[in-house]
Amino acid sequence: MGIVSALIFIEILENIKENLEIDPIIKNRGKVKNEDELIPKKRKPITAAILSSVTPGLGQVYNGQVIKGFFLFLATNLFIVLLSFTGLQFSFYGLMAIIMLSLFFWLFIVLEAFFTAKKIKEISLKPYNKWSIYLLIVLVTFGIDYVSTDFFLKNILGIQGYRLQTGSMQPSLQKGEYIMANLKYYKSKTLKRGDLVVFKFPQEPSKDFLKRVVALEGEKIEIKERLVFINNRPLHEDYKIFTKSRMGSKTKDFISPDLFRDDYGPVMVPWGTCFVLGDNRDNSHDSRHWDFLPLKNIKGKAFYIYLSVDITRIGRNIK
Repeated sequence: MGIVSALIFIEILENIKENLEIDPIIKNRGKVKNEDELIPKKRKPITAAILSSVTPGLGQVYNGQVIKGFFLFLATNLFIVLLSFTGLQFSFYGLMAIIMLSLFFWLFIVLEAFFTAKKIKEISLKPYNKWSIYLLIVLVTFGIDYVSTDFFLKNILGIQGYRLQTGSMQPSLQKGEYIMANLKYYKSKTLKRGDLVVFKFPQEPSKDFLKRVVALEGEKIEIKERLVFINNRPLHEDYKIFTKSRMGSKTKDFISPDLFRDDYGPVMVPWGTCFVLGDNRDNSHDSRHWDFLPLKNIKGKAFYIYLSVDITRIGRNIK
């Protein structure tokens, strides 16, 4: 931003100087190292277009329109911010609409740089019309984008993408699929049973997990022979699967891990927590193993699949 401000300041000074001087070439003769810089130079439309395709507005700077370039660069970012207030990013097709509209706006900037260069043909070079300056602007903007993209996605758009590393949520979600989570959902909505939540793993907060909420705070949960009971009533779950036969056994000195997996409780869910399970009950590391999930650890709700090897699943809402 500082570089762009400096370019604008240089542009203003150049305009003032041109208004005060009767003959800039004569006036500046001997003050510049290379008098070729004072001779009007042709602008190549394709070069202007390429520069604006790399960094929005850079083609306009190449055309000698640094102020226009700055505002177009700023408008590109503000355009996405304004679209984020519509909430479109919380649906797959809404996110695609934001991406397409942003690309069309970027294309407009590229075409504007191209046709402006074609129209003006040549300009008197300014101090910033150097390839070293263009390269510096590209590197700075790329650096800013690299550092701020994560913040922009999470805090402005309120979304975060995840790739499923395991099959613990099959059949609802397949291993290797990419899902999008709404990080702002629970700022205005109440947690409900059946929600698929992304959360910081209590035993290792640096890792994010995805599970389904089965029991809420203050409820009694019990699992008897793989059937979940909430407050002594069986819970209907059409999303769960079992991949292993029930082979657990219990003796005086030994409790099979399979039995622990298939039977649990009864226990009361403490306030400020919830009980979560994976849909693939025989292949899920969940509340049966590491206890209750603190509500403060929940980051957001899984909303839709945005990438999958099965193209028929792309764009599917997560239920």
